[in-house]
Amino acid sequence: MDSAIKLVMRYAVVECPVCGGYLAIDSKVGYRKCPYCSYVNKIEVSRVVKTFKSPREASELVRLLNSSNDSFRPLSSNGN
Repeated sequence: MDSAIKLVMRYAVVECPVCGGYLAIDSKVGYRKCPYCSYVNKIEVSRVVKTFKSPREASELVRLLNSSNDSFRPLSSNGN
């Protein structure tokens, strides 16, 4: 019997519909509060950009997308 390996892409990079920021969601949890606007993003209704097996890979894409997204402006720590 062949042992088939099923690759599970556990981490999804999604775009927040409220602020336009990108964040990674662990598919085992299924949701995550946006660190930029506090909107709760649910993986089943969010626009998934790409999926990854590791959180490190997902985080790298989140950083790249947020740094190159001209329309996204995260809130500063002082609220401005």
